[in-house]
Amino acid sequence: MTGMAEIEQLRTAIPFGDGEMSEELLKQLDATAPSIWIASIASALKITFSLFLIHAGMALLKRVPKARKSLLIWSVLYILLTVCSAVINWVPRMDLVQQSSEVQAMFLAQIVISMPLYLILPIFLLIYLNKNQARNEVALWR
Repeated sequence: MTGMAEIEQLRTAIPFGDGEMSEELLKQLDATAPSIWIASIASALKITFSLFLIHAGMALLKRVPKARKSLLIWSVLYILLTVCSAVINWVPRMDLVQQSSEVQAMFLAQIVISMPLYLILPIFLLIYLNKNQARNEVALWR
């Protein structure tokens, strides 16, 4: 929960200039950051979602009929959490995105690279678990 924030990860991933962002830009990013309690809640929710995914995955392996519905609900809620986290993180910083090419690169990296990686599993589960074959298989369990 107290690990490196996503914005810090993006900062280290974007090679600009000397590889370091200016102190002024770092201060602007920190000044426009959402409150620490919002970031803590988002981190706690992501950990909770991860633990629930482990539980639902084990239920799926045990062929528990409710596992399919649990994974579908998890997928929808995780997509909403991911999108809301990005919105909360970037809406206050949109002026910086328009002013600085470095911040714009961080924004684009999150939207084009990071977000799709976060969303691969839930979208796959939504598609696969709604196929007739998967629904029919689950109907045969217990």
